[in-house]
Amino acid sequence: MTDDSPTASVSTMALRDLRLRPGMALQTRRLVEGASKKESQFLAAIEGKGVMVGPVGPHGASTELEEGEVCVVRGFTGQHEFSFVSKVLQTFEKPFAYALLQYPKKVDATLVRQSMRIKTSMPAELTLGGDANTSAPATGVTLIDISVAGAMVRSKASIGAVGDLVNLAFSVDFEGAGVQLTLAASICHSHSPMGQEGCLIGLAFQGLTQHDKLVLHYITQTRAT
Repeated sequence: MTDDSPTASVSTMALRDLRLRPGMALQTRRLVEGASKKESQFLAAIEGKGVMVGPVGPHGASTELEEGEVCVVRGFTGQHEFSFVSKVLQTFEKPFAYALLQYPKKVDATLVRQSMRIKTSMPAELTLGGDANTSAPATGVTLIDISVAGAMVRSKASIGAVGDLVNLAFSVDFEGAGVQLTLAASICHSHSPMGQEGCLIGLAFQGLTQHDKLVLHYITQTRAT
């Protein structure tokens, strides 16, 4: 999928405006010589009070942060790359490992995508041709992320070449009712990740109707909360 971002520029914004969700991936790094980045996760925040971050993975028994030291936190919301510097107020081991950081007054954020991209796992069908009335056979794929601008699907094998027009068809729940979407798109990239089965195909939507945009906006906003 192409990057649907404008020219990136760093701005400052309030942490609450990033709409961080529990479990969102972060990186934390102590501001001491030789310190390395640690994969972490956002747990919760109380505005003006503190930010809770914890370790991830099967061996995530410690945040590797110490009370009183300063650390830098980095993350990506699906739209913004962000970072802020904070002081470690407290660390805890029970009932689970986490660190309480000082709530930042502002964070540095870069808008890298105009549209929120949401991870998902839904069955879909991809048809070459870009014509809703095409007789080309449909290929079953898995929709693994989606935004108002495009999507990523996983297929068992490559489908088409970069620049080819396709139709992506899938069903979603829209305010309690099932809606079938058939969206025209172009293939932006296609590759087989090393060590993984199948092929990842990035799509950029073309000629969306107002109804299509409304449903896609609804999907991304409701699944982001």
